[in-house]
Amino acid sequence: MSIPTDFLTTTCDVYRPFGAGSPTATGIRCRLVPDLAAGRPLTLSGLSWTHYLDVDAGTDIRDNSTRSMAMNQISYADGDEVWVPTGAATPRYVVVWVETMNEGSPREFRRAYLMRDTA
Repeated sequence: MSIPTDFLTTTCDVYRPFGAGSPTATGIRCRLVPDLAAGRPLTLSGLSWTHYLDVDAGTDIRDNSTRSMAMNQISYADGDEVWVPTGAATPRYVVVWVETMNEGSPREFRRAYLMRDTA
């Protein structure tokens, strides 16, 4: 495993596409971190997030944001849906952006930036 097991403190389920009736993958080891302050967009057209989720480098979790060549602006669309059980509630999140952290190192992992869904 690319990151220590004790770093991944909970599990989540991934639904593809967002709003799917059944999960694509379940029981994925992860770490959910609130990150509202850092997730505020610098511009009105920028991405924003409320949390980020760290998972193993081999985890298939996808955003649906794109950037056209020679353009600075990112086009945002709903990526995967993530459910993270927390006691009696199971908040759901949309995946805004996914990036690989520590790429090429023994500590490589994926970080998914999430927006909590209030519906």
